[in-house]
Amino acid sequence: MGELERAGDPVKAEMVARYMKTSSHRFLGVNVTEVRAIAKRRIRDLETDTLLPLMRRLWSQRVFEFRIAAIQSMERFSSEGDVDTSVEMISQWIDDADTWSIIDPLCTVCLGTLIIRSPKVEQRISEWRCSDNIWRRRAAVVPYLHLAKKSVFREEYCGRILNGMVPHLQDTEFFVAKAVGWVLRELSRRKPSVVRDFISRNRDNMVPLSIREGSRALRSSAH
Repeated sequence: MGELERAGDPVKAEMVARYMKTSSHRFLGVNVTEVRAIAKRRIRDLETDTLLPLMRRLWSQRVFEFRIAAIQSMERFSSEGDVDTSVEMISQWIDDADTWSIIDPLCTVCLGTLIIRSPKVEQRISEWRCSDNIWRRRAAVVPYLHLAKKSVFREEYCGRILNGMVPHLQDTEFFVAKAVGWVLRELSRRKPSVVRDFISRNRDNMVPLSIREGSRALRSSAH
């Protein structure tokens, strides 16, 4: 924590706070890339189980950069640690977050890794589709962005990704609809004809924002 505090920039902190539009965090003004690098270096030699108290301590401070460091630690724990413990902690953190800048890094890679590791995680997050918490609904979508990435994608993930989008196609909440579009756009870079057909079949039941975002790469590839 001390290294992050020393790297802070008050001017940048004020700018970032305005951009993030969240009043529940204090900002140090450290670039996210630098935060991740510091956290990665600090946890490099730690045993997996020792990450748990560290993550809890970092998260409890309600400092944006500390929480990004906690998420960086969770990325490793979600790939190596106990699956149920990972999901439970992430779920608690979702309820304590109020900005996409926390939800996206937390739920894209961490939950994406976990649904690859265990099918029961996918069942768990599918239950979030009806939550009143818009960030929890977004959290049920963005893990599939991880599965659609070039470095992660496998053919057998295609159906899982599309099935994961179906419950959210009519969600008019901006942050959810946008996330659905992002997932479809990323998948379209791997499987353009599949995504084009999916949008065509579901167009009447999809939010326009999701269609627009999901079709961006398809439009560019058509020229």
